[in-house]
Amino acid sequence: MQRPHSTAEYDHWLREASPESRITVLTSADSERRTEDLAPGVRRVTVDDYEARATTAELFRLCEADRPDRIFVNSEDDVLRAAEARSLFGIPGPDSALALRFRDKVAMKQLFDGLPVPAVPYREVRCSADLHAAQEDLGTVVVKPRDGAGSAGVRVLPDARAVRQACLDDPGLLTALHSGALMAEQYIESTVHHVDVLVDGGSVLLVSPSRYLSPPHRFRTHNLGSVMLDADSPRAKLLVDTAERFVAGLPGGHGVHVLHMEFLEDGSGAFFAGEVACRTGGALIKNAVRHTYGIDLSRAACLLAAGLWTPQEPAGGAARTGWLLWTGGPEPCAPADRPDWLVGFSAADEAERRRDPVDAVDGKAHVLVEGADEEQVEERLRALCRRG
Repeated sequence: MQRPHSTAEYDHWLREASPESRITVLTSADSERRTEDLAPGVRRVTVDDYEARATTAELFRLCEADRPDRIFVNSEDDVLRAAEARSLFGIPGPDSALALRFRDKVAMKQLFDGLPVPAVPYREVRCSADLHAAQEDLGTVVVKPRDGAGSAGVRVLPDARAVRQACLDDPGLLTALHSGALMAEQYIESTVHHVDVLVDGGSVLLVSPSRYLSPPHRFRTHNLGSVMLDADSPRAKLLVDTAERFVAGLPGGHGVHVLHMEFLEDGSGAFFAGEVACRTGGALIKNAVRHTYGIDLSRAACLLAAGLWTPQEPAGGAARTGWLLWTGGPEPCAPADRPDWLVGFSAADEAERRRDPVDAVDGKAHVLVEGADEEQVEERLRALCRRG
């Protein structure tokens, strides 16, 4: 299943690894990939609206008719419906019960039970009284959709007055509470870290911990960027240990091959687990991992999901890599001498100077740099955004 905006050549990777495989790409008529872009012999099945229920029905029809050995999806939004197809048709990979735990933020928190880093304290809320009680118990709360991942639809309520006013101002908030669509968790003023993991069964092949330069709620006013943590730092060791134990705790035959995990570090240095998704990280995370470790996370995830991965040892990873995507802060500019440590640079096109959606890379100014350590990488990123 390939969403219409995706241009990744998954079918080419599969064909190269297994020339005799039958490969079907399910996408929509408005896909950015043309039929002639597909690998030789690949069948393309299109639907009118990729988001519609009819797409799930078409997926089930293909499973009934073709009996595929594997289903690969490249977007978190497809994880659950692909998992339902696996459960209904006995196909290996993450089933619906496990996939739901990655989509339901309450169930997601339970995945961190017993790990070195606990989940952010939270409450299930079904009415305004529950919301008041959560705020009284936890202090400032973040109210967010229980389903999915990301920061869409999030609101921060600092006190009882704010809770009451939110309910009065937005009856839709009450409707969402009554339907069980929301949850509340403690607001933690924090530095946000992300950990990107490559998994083969019970084995962790790669763990790459990084730190965002700005918290997610500032991505639209500050540039989105991150730097890899120093491998021997206490923070990195804690996050790597947590990721490895997380994988060890997954059920046998889980079929999860990539994880994107987010962690919060408060002012005292305490860590809390935020969200985790069974997908590759967005923006330039894959570029950074490929530069430092020599592994393409997207390609590896695709081949692992199809049972076609050839074991590959990660590169040494001595150099730390950082990246920055122009989303709200100063636009990055490449120095005239183009130093060796600037390993990737792209200026913004004119459209992106007028329109700037977060996490979209194409057309947006972005940079990739390397350095001897975390501190040097961050300084180099910031230097590229300084005005003269």
